[in-house]
Amino acid sequence: MRLHVLVEGDADAALLRGWLRRFLPQHSFNLIRHRGKGRLPGDPSLPPIPRREGLLDQLPAKLRAYGRELNSETDRVLVLVDLDDDDCHDLKKRLLAVLATCDPQPVVLFRIAIEETEAFYLGDQSAIRRAFPNANLKRMKSYEQDSVCETWEFFQAVIGARTEDKVDWAERMAAHLGTEWRGKNANRSPSFRHLCLAVRKLAGEPVD
Repeated sequence: MRLHVLVEGDADAALLRGWLRRFLPQHSFNLIRHRGKGRLPGDPSLPPIPRREGLLDQLPAKLRAYGRELNSETDRVLVLVDLDDDDCHDLKKRLLAVLATCDPQPVVLFRIAIEETEAFYLGDQSAIRRAFPNANLKRMKSYEQDSVCETWEFFQAVIGARTEDKVDWAERMAAHLGTEWRGKNANRSPSFRHLCLAVRKLAGEPVD
């Protein structure tokens, strides 16, 4: 199966490029990065405004194109978007409403990182330890998994990074982030486990 994975930017692409190849090495992945999250247009049937290059800005047009061009037997779509300050249920509802306007519809699953993809990292302390040997994991005691708490800033404090370099963080974590999505060794992030489940479903892999 070939999965077309739409993400917000370079850091998300760097993470998934490395991790997906370890998670499901028998499948192929096409990573499409954008310039940020963007906003869903008021009328999803209209062409996107050219200067707006965020994931949500471009999403309706891309889903329409995928519906026309992709073979669902061989190609499917995953959309990964950060929650940020949106309401999770409302955002998911709006994403599904956009998909409903497509005729034909591609096979798509939407997954939301709560609050940001750094929550995935914070769910796997052993991966943090391997990627950042000098990380102060004692700070993790104050973290509530998948909470809305300025997640990337918290992760930066845990690893002791002096500057914000999300692509570097993603590349390091991609090499170590666990591939267990259930059981005692699974990542503690519910949104990460939902991502794992979505990828396996789209790829036609067993999920029971």
